[in-house]
Amino acid sequence: MSSPIRALLLVTFVYALAQPTLTQAADPSRPPNIIYINTDDWGIGKVPALKMDPASERIIKTPNLDQLAADGMTFTNAYCGNAVCGPSRCSLLTGKHPGNAVWRANRAKMPEELWPPKTPQLGEVARSAGYTTAGFGKLSAGGTSTPEEITECGWDYWLGFLGHIDCRDYYAAKIWENGKQIDLLANTPDVLKGTSLIGGGSGVVGEGKGTFIEDLYTDKLIEFITTNQDKPFFVYFASTVPHGGPPGGMRVPSLEGYDKVEGLTLHEQVYCALLTRHDRNVGRIRKALEDLGLAENTIVIWTSDNGDEDSYYKRTDTFDGNGPYRMMKRSLYEGGVRAPMFAAWPGTIKPGSTSDVITTQIDIMPTLADAGGQPITTEMDGISILPTLAGKPSEQSSREYIYFEFYEGAKQQSVRMGKWKAYRKGGWNGKLELYNLDTDIGEEHDIAVEHPELVEKMKAIMRKEHGEHPIYKL
Repeated sequence: MSSPIRALLLVTFVYALAQPTLTQAADPSRPPNIIYINTDDWGIGKVPALKMDPASERIIKTPNLDQLAADGMTFTNAYCGNAVCGPSRCSLLTGKHPGNAVWRANRAKMPEELWPPKTPQLGEVARSAGYTTAGFGKLSAGGTSTPEEITECGWDYWLGFLGHIDCRDYYAAKIWENGKQIDLLANTPDVLKGTSLIGGGSGVVGEGKGTFIEDLYTDKLIEFITTNQDKPFFVYFASTVPHGGPPGGMRVPSLEGYDKVEGLTLHEQVYCALLTRHDRNVGRIRKALEDLGLAENTIVIWTSDNGDEDSYYKRTDTFDGNGPYRMMKRSLYEGGVRAPMFAAWPGTIKPGSTSDVITTQIDIMPTLADAGGQPITTEMDGISILPTLAGKPSEQSSREYIYFEFYEGAKQQSVRMGKWKAYRKGGWNGKLELYNLDTDIGEEHDIAVEHPELVEKMKAIMRKEHGEHPIYKL
């Protein structure tokens, strides 16, 4: 063999070794990996790719979410699990709509006979479908969970916090890993001194200083998928971004250039920096999938747990966090429960596509079961959206309506049925409002008096879907 030919073969061989393997993508018997990223209070109006708020589109930098939308599918009728953290996550983890879920408001403790639930939870369903599972972040379904309760959700590996308060510190001194509390030794008082916005600090810890929890989640997530790349995996990333509040409040490694944006307050700068830092981690996750040769057999879904909350940056008028929708977090008007949602599955989902399927977070559980070839049981209130993700809309099952109820501030109920939206507060005796979302997305014009038969139908649905509960009573 001549030297030139030998050299050419050598170069070809080395190049081939350097390329990511796609053998897993070619195996039709293997269910797709699924990474489900659920952010915390990220209002639909603050997602630049959706172009719902000019200020958000101009100021907030999320190039990786922009790319996720460009590469995949935007769901234009996506909904959260409920209007606030605990109930929303309860519906997600248990697959129960808000009229059947245990948590229908944030509470400090639930009676032992009600929680933990007796039916399989999200990670358990994923395991039954053949997935190795991991959970990261804000993993409790409401109030504070025990380490055993979080493990029993079905996580083979988990890293995060036990409740809805401790997880708010982006530079916590301790975190839980697989049921054991571990120290984050880099987050010392000296490093964090003068950084807490709550204490009048800068909100900036500095690059390379301390352990920024959201970066730690991403590091460990990438480690998990690398270790488990040869088998199907399901990852639930319950990010805390951009939730603020005590104990630590919003803190970031750097301001990501937002200190150069004219007119932003310090709180707004830190808030926006959190969004951009999370966006960077979404990019890191997708790059890891590419590098491992897993991208074409992995569905990445990104969404939020409830509507927008703007108090973390002192309720300025800079951003319209809910775009055209009415109200925000804690409300069952559209602004409280509409969710941004993107899904990418290279080679399967058409880039830049959209879906108008009405979907809520209770659909993730049956979707996982469906992906693993397991039955969708009567214990699941949702529907599988796998046909939509797989480009088979003719096989997509539909639902007549979706139902919500919520108990903070007022006893609220709502029903979305096609273009019609019914809303009521005050329990069974409250006045029912009716809106046509095709012509009134902002729910400004109550047309209940014009459609008495439809009003009665909506009331009947509310009666039917409200499951009795010893604490939450309408």
